[in-house]
Amino acid sequence: MNYLSYQGNNNNNGGGSWLAMGLIFIFILFAPYIMGNPPQEAADATHVEQDAIAQAAAKALPPIIKYPIASRTLESQQISVTMTNSGGGRIQSAFIKDPDRYIQHGDFIRSQKQDKPEIGGLLPLAVEIPTFGITAETQFEATSPESDSKSASFFYMDSNAQKRITKTFSVSDDNPYIVHAKFDLVNLTANDIQDELSMSLFIQQIKDEEPGIFTPGSYVAAKCFSDDTMEYLNATDKDEAEHYNKDIKWFAIDESYFAIAVGVQNARQCDIVNDDGLLRSTIHIPFSVARNSTQSIEFDIYVGPKESRYLDSLGDDAQLAKIIDYGWIEVIAKPMAWILDKFHSLTGNWGLAIILLTIIIRLLLWPIAQKSQLSMMRMSKIAPLMQELQEKYKDDQATLAQKQMELYKEQNVNPFGCLPLLLQMPVFFALYRCIFVTGGLYHAPFTLWITDLSARDPYFVLPILGVALLIIQQRLTPTATQNKQQKIMMITMPIVFGAMMLFLPSGLCLYMVVSSGFSMAQSFYVRRLIAREDAEKANNT
Repeated sequence: MNYLSYQGNNNNNGGGSWLAMGLIFIFILFAPYIMGNPPQEAADATHVEQDAIAQAAAKALPPIIKYPIASRTLESQQISVTMTNSGGGRIQSAFIKDPDRYIQHGDFIRSQKQDKPEIGGLLPLAVEIPTFGITAETQFEATSPESDSKSASFFYMDSNAQKRITKTFSVSDDNPYIVHAKFDLVNLTANDIQDELSMSLFIQQIKDEEPGIFTPGSYVAAKCFSDDTMEYLNATDKDEAEHYNKDIKWFAIDESYFAIAVGVQNARQCDIVNDDGLLRSTIHIPFSVARNSTQSIEFDIYVGPKESRYLDSLGDDAQLAKIIDYGWIEVIAKPMAWILDKFHSLTGNWGLAIILLTIIIRLLLWPIAQKSQLSMMRMSKIAPLMQELQEKYKDDQATLAQKQMELYKEQNVNPFGCLPLLLQMPVFFALYRCIFVTGGLYHAPFTLWITDLSARDPYFVLPILGVALLIIQQRLTPTATQNKQQKIMMITMPIVFGAMMLFLPSGLCLYMVVSSGFSMAQSFYVRRLIAREDAEKANNT
């Protein structure tokens, strides 16, 4: 309280307060001069000394060499592969040249360049080695001459020139669709190096080749072969990732009829990822390089069609042929593909191979189909008797069923005789799958207007012929009395069948036409059998 009173008693001493504030302001204003600043010359000398130290440090390290963008092209009779020195051997383009019809496929790497220039860094064969300072886009020196079309070399060393890597790629006409790769890792440091090399392949589905109702479009997938099982993600498995770490033999990117696959040894892990439609397959290979020594990593790269005879060139142990995915129908489709390939080797024409395969299938199914047709024709002959039974026992279903079975037995009729025809459906689906995953059928010509068995008939001749044969087949195979719904179905079935054939590949339409023609011939034969049976019954009576 006294303190407050004291302050109150000095309210009239405003001049002293202003004087104190003025002194404080003057002190703050001139404090730097009173306390003393280092002379400007001394500050400049300090900066000069610091610059000199920085320049000396910069001279102590060799400058990082930036090599100009360059590419090298490997050429064999079968393939043309261009590699860029950005990343030291990433595949910039890949063309399959032999046979000629594969040329129409164009650049295998085109999907990575579609509408997305920013993913130009995602070219296949991207390698990363952390301890060597190597990323997917590290600039290498292209050391091989441009004129050398059989071998390409790329060199890199770190800023201390103590870690070096040379990548060498080569092709040979004696080894179809194979690029051999050798990485020489040099360690000139005083310590051993233990690290892992990661290598990635990329692919993306092309928008104008997406699946339709009757065509699978351009199928793309990232795959790896782990523990004797092919694992994969395709374009529909959006934002998914899988990791495998057991007995990895190869990893690949797959596009319908073609694939780029890398056979590996001692891989620790394989990752397959779908990042919003961009598919990636990556393997991780651990390695160690002792000080002042070199470690080599070698592997083969397959760039070619999905044909078993070529896929096996990666080695039997690799089992690369399993990259051909026949789906759930593999147990039937795989033998069919093998038979097709043998017939093609015999005839040199995939269309003739399909015709021969169809004949073989129909001969194997002949007993079943004959029983089915005999049953249907016999059912049509006893149709009036069946109607009489239905009228007579319409109020007694149990007795009706008993009398019908007695009639079937008496007339040697199987009421389920048409069911064996369903056995042909798996064959149909298996051949459908073969046509879309077997590289040999890509743009395979047949004859005349059919220049591509994997594409639809351009003039719809086969679909029209197929519908005509189906209608004739219906006339040759009389059925039991039909109700209104059954009659409508019989009329609409050829129309639906023909509409479907309009969009199916001509190779499948060829199978259906030949199969229908075979059925028609069998119907004539069955009709003669029925006529003979009737004649024998008439003679016996």
